[in-house]
Amino acid sequence: MDFTSDISDIDQTKIWRFSALSTLNKFANSFTIIVLPLYALAIGTDEAFYGTMVAMAGYLQAATLFPAGTLSDRHGRGIALLLGGLIAGICFMLMPFISDTLSILVIYALTGIGTGFTSSSYRAMIADYTAVGTERTKSYGITDATGTFAAMIGPFIAGLVLDPNMLIWISSVMERYAILFFLIGAVKIASGVLGMSTDYWLRSNATSPHQSVDIDPVDSNEERKGDAVVVSLFGLSRVIMGLSSGMVVPYLIPWIYAAFNPDPVVLGLVPSISNMSLAWGLLVVGFTSERIGKLRLILLLYLITPLLMIGFVYAPFFILAVVFYIARASVANMVQPASTSLLMSEIAQSKRGRSWAVVRILWTFPRQTGTLVAAFILGSGFAGGIVSFVLVVFPIAMCFY
Repeated sequence: MDFTSDISDIDQTKIWRFSALSTLNKFANSFTIIVLPLYALAIGTDEAFYGTMVAMAGYLQAATLFPAGTLSDRHGRGIALLLGGLIAGICFMLMPFISDTLSILVIYALTGIGTGFTSSSYRAMIADYTAVGTERTKSYGITDATGTFAAMIGPFIAGLVLDPNMLIWISSVMERYAILFFLIGAVKIASGVLGMSTDYWLRSNATSPHQSVDIDPVDSNEERKGDAVVVSLFGLSRVIMGLSSGMVVPYLIPWIYAAFNPDPVVLGLVPSISNMSLAWGLLVVGFTSERIGKLRLILLLYLITPLLMIGFVYAPFFILAVVFYIARASVANMVQPASTSLLMSEIAQSKRGRSWAVVRILWTFPRQTGTLVAAFILGSGFAGGIVSFVLVVFPIAMCFY
């Protein structure tokens, strides 16, 4: 199916270049949902250490977002994407060569710098070359969905490689992790190179419906005030959601593994199927939210999310828990095209990288704080392990959505 066939105002080559960039980024990120929690257990640590790894990377990502967004606004999206891919890729490739937990924590935390450069530039690039309204929302829907379809493959490959009953010619557990870390790193570097080449191609071939990206005009006081209000409102909602989701999302797969003990290859299928469901949801939102109303759709989906979390936590057997996991992940994340389009449409082009960075910072710092608080609770033994922790904390945290 050609999802660009009915988008007469968008050059298909441009859309598929955006989609290829999204594909590489989401494909690389999709491995970590399985690799990281199982890696933490394989090196003799626990879910608390895994949560600390995620939180430290997130804090560095947040600290990088604004300078990365500024670089992106002033010197082009491509250079920021290239730096992000190189930094994250090299750090992932270094992971197999270190053994002490402090060094692992530091090296993985540095991947957050790469993510900071990438996340603030990719979405701003799409907004630069699409018109406000339906065109932009559809563009985010298509590119997010394409990347999410690709992200179906990563968790399954990770589970396949890590399952001791599969690929029996791999001699050791650490070799299995080394293969995956090198693969993630290579894809990250490739995404950076593609980002740089895409930026060059856009400047040479595509016509922006806005001013030239080379021009950095002085914005009026009215524009500055309007942008500040928009960013503040978006940021406030992200602060609330960030704290609650930080206590929940990183621990979903570890909880399934602890509660039901599936084989790694089966565990990998769970987020793979979830990504397939989410990809279709992203397309639906991308193509319908302008007609339904972006705010109305966002509100509806976020009201449903806590109910699905309650079903997930109290599911009495594995298959039912998986069904609720897939439904919750899809409903909670399929709003992305609508919410991103809404934000980018209200921000001046010359400040999109920085504005997106501020909103992400206001989401990322609370999220990592939530993850770190949960890691502390798990590490202290207060909750009696991750299974008991989830039964109490998850339904409460998700109510903040």
